[in-house]
Parts: sequence; C-alpha cells; structure tokens
Amino acid sequence: AELKKSDIVVEVGPGKGNISSLIASKVAKLYLIEKDERLKPYLNKKFENNENVEIIYGNVLDEFIPKCDKIITSLPYSIIEPFIYKLIKCDFNEIIMITGNKYAESVISKKITKLALLTNCYFKAEKIMDILPESFNPRPRVLSSMIKLTKINENDLNDNFIIFRNLFFYETKKLKNALIESYIRLNYLKGNKMSQKEAKKIVNELNLDENILSKTFNIISNEELNLLYNAIVK
Repeated sequence: AELKKSDIVVEVGPGKGNISSLIASKVAKLYLIEKDERLKPYLNKKFENNENVEIIYGNVLDEFIPKCDKIITSLPYSIIEPFIYKLIKCDFNEIIMITGNKYAESVISKKITKLALLTNCYFKAEKIMDILPESFNPRPRVLSSMIKLTKINENDLNDNFIIFRNLFFYETKKLKNALIESYIRLNYLKGNKMSQKEAKKIVNELNLDENILSKTFNIISNEELNLLYNAIVK
C-alpha cells in the first residue's frame, strides 16, 4: 500500500485488527469498517488508546465510506460487483484489495464482461501478486490475487472507454438513447458540438440488432455486450 504518515486510510473487514495495528502505526488516520458485531470487544479494546483509529460497525455496502487516500481490503469475493459500483461514487485515490483471481485476470486483460469493463472505465488496474489457497484459513477453493485500482479521470480514457463509462451512467435508459447521449458527451469532452441528429446517425451505423438497442444497458448479457463493444470499436 506504500503508506505515508500523511495518509488517511480505510480498511474494510479488519477482523480482529491484526493488520489494522500495522496500518494505524504508519498513517495519520485509519477508519475501520467491520460488519461482524461479535468482533466489537476485540476491536474496541485493541484500539481504545489509538486516537487516530475510528471504527464503523456495519455492512460496507450500506455504510458511507469516508473520504480517504487509500482503501485496503480482502472482501468476500461474492460482493465484488456491488462493491465496485459503490467505489465509483466514493472519494479516494486507490484501493489495494485481495480478490478472486478470475476477476483480477479479467480486469488486467481488459476482458469484455460487465464487471471488468466497469472496473476499467473507472480505474487503472495493476496486479501485485497471486496468492495460493493455502495462505488462508479457512482455505478458499479458488486462487486469489492482490490488485491495486487507481482512480482515473474521464479525460484520460480512450474514446471507447469514455462511451462505456457514459453507458454505465445512463444504464437504466434504453440503450439506443444512452448511446446517443454518450456520443454527444464524448464530443463535448473533446471540445466539439454534436447534434442529436448526428449522434443518432452514428448509432444507426453501428448496425446493432433492434432487440439489443431497445434494452437498457444494465440488463444486456455479456454476449450482447461483446457485440456492442465490437461495433463501437469498429
């Protein structure tokens, strides 16, 4: 995590606080977010004399994540998708997390799945290391990876990822309308003006099936997502 004395850090899922103690000694402020209230006695006692540690008890998907420099976590792999959706609305610079290898590899290789694409539209991803199952207790059934995600600005993305970042933003709109809005937004970022008529012409030239265009982006399948991605890239 390359912690600095000036860092404000959030650790999600500290357990009994073993790693938290190491973090707290290296940073200005540490917030702990722990879902399991049975751990209250351990955490409260361990950090009762640490003025720079604040403990929040609750589910990270429901709790407000304080503004910070870094987030450190090893989450249940089953909640990665809603957690990534939450992260894109949070104010922080980077997250270091242990996750399933399958998700990590799909993000690093820029695979066109909904979750990998969402991640790459908002973060620069870097794999730090793979972690074998025997490193854990209890032992997971899958290989794990530690990755770092760093927030990126919309202006630093290539055109295709800007389009998709906007599609995630307009994900409950009919895809055809969301694409029109996304092309207009893309041109606005480049300092150009594009009319709705011009954007509609581009969308028609994608030659996508009307069945796909009539759906909302949030319900299209990964197969349809690949058709959409290839049409836009082409």
